[in-house]
Amino acid sequence: MDEFVVNDVVNGIPLSLISSYGVFSKKKLDLGTRMLLENIVLPEEGVVADIGCGYGPIGIYIALKNPNLKIYMIDIDKKAVYLAEKNVKRYKLENRVIVIRNNILENLDIQLNGAYSNPPLKAGKEFIEKLAQQSYERLLHNGVLEVVVYKGEKNVLDIFGKYFNEVKIIKRAKGYSIILAVKN
Repeated sequence: MDEFVVNDVVNGIPLSLISSYGVFSKKKLDLGTRMLLENIVLPEEGVVADIGCGYGPIGIYIALKNPNLKIYMIDIDKKAVYLAEKNVKRYKLENRVIVIRNNILENLDIQLNGAYSNPPLKAGKEFIEKLAQQSYERLLHNGVLEVVVYKGEKNVLDIFGKYFNEVKIIKRAKGYSIILAVKN
């Protein structure tokens, strides 16, 4: 398997992640993910999930930024899970980062303080609907769901608004929006 190393620095945290063909943004950190990481709202402690983790830039960044968090990195794609596991080992984070092959949060019995995602465009409204519903069901009081969307901002706001009382846009740039929903 051809592999690449994606090197970047976000908020002073260096990332050096193994990537390959067949995963999103395989050769560099994409702008949407960078925006999410630069504006991420993390709990001080607890359990969070990186949903649709790909090779792992969001989950690994969270683990490096806050050592008090346990992180579930979840993806349905076999190659993404393989690469995410490789990156967790690369950073020696196995004690608090768990990589799972799964569809969003289906059948996972976990309570979360936060959920984060840069969903694939091709996943569409159905993915956003499931993400909102399943996240809401598993988030604890004051838990957050934070996503980056490219265009399609109104759809996401409408869907999140069906589940969450507090939904807001915390950043917009170059067609991307970072949307934060809080479970009250």
